[in-house]
Amino acid sequence: MLKVEFYGGKGGVGKTTLSSARAYYYTKLGKKTLLVSTDPAHSISDVLGVQVGSKIKSITPLLDAIEIDPEEEANLYIDQIRRDMNAILSPVVLEDVNKQLRAAKVMPGTHEASLFDKMIELMDRYKDVYEVMIFDTAPTGHTLRLLTLPELLIEWFAGLIKKREKIVKLKAMLGLKEEDPILTRLKMRHAIFLKAKDIIQSENTSIHLVMNPEKMPLEETKKAMRFLSEAHQPVTEIIINKILPPNIVDPFFKNRIEKEQEVISEVKAIYKDLKITEIYMIDQDMDADSLIKIIDLL
Repeated sequence: MLKVEFYGGKGGVGKTTLSSARAYYYTKLGKKTLLVSTDPAHSISDVLGVQVGSKIKSITPLLDAIEIDPEEEANLYIDQIRRDMNAILSPVVLEDVNKQLRAAKVMPGTHEASLFDKMIELMDRYKDVYEVMIFDTAPTGHTLRLLTLPELLIEWFAGLIKKREKIVKLKAMLGLKEEDPILTRLKMRHAIFLKAKDIIQSENTSIHLVMNPEKMPLEETKKAMRFLSEAHQPVTEIIINKILPPNIVDPFFKNRIEKEQEVISEVKAIYKDLKITEIYMIDQDMDADSLIKIIDLL
């Protein structure tokens, strides 16, 4: 069965490096893996040393990668809605609808909804192709919205379906017994989000929060943990990245090391039931070769 992992955390903490390293780790175990970037900044091309793009690209015999373009997916998402509306509404109404759809492209939530559709499409279409799918997400807020979107939209679509069913019944009472394309579309969307909820809350799906050993990333991690707990989305692992090596003797760095260890101790005390992974800094920039050093620490 497909194993799905989401990597989230504050911007700049190293999500891309660690999700890429984890992807390589699974290939070392002989598992066919897809690495997916949902971050508009897209850095997996830089880390892997290969230009990836919005189509699935083979990196090694067991590793493929794709960078989802939020702008492109939002356009496709709105275009699909427009096609659905063209088949249902009159030309007079369509002019107003098209104005609304043009505005919707830049409205909050459109990118998340379109990204989520693409993620579910990948998980559903390729569930028999890959053994592992790893999602390198944008900074924390974006990740939290993506992971909790199904719960919100399931209820919303259920409400819309009930209202539409009342309209269909009224039409039937007037002798207008015909298939309702709007109701059909609403039920299809509802089914998609039910499937998404099942995938995300499956025991084969895990959430991994990445942080640096500093106060601000720790506070953001605490907020994310609370939010996900309230949304019934348990976190599997906290990865503390970019830890200074303990053998540095310079007074400046020695003080930094002590502060970092205080943060690490706090994480371990608060989240003692979670897997806590510590990743120490290495003496080179991140690229495909240096990922090998990280893999051994995971």
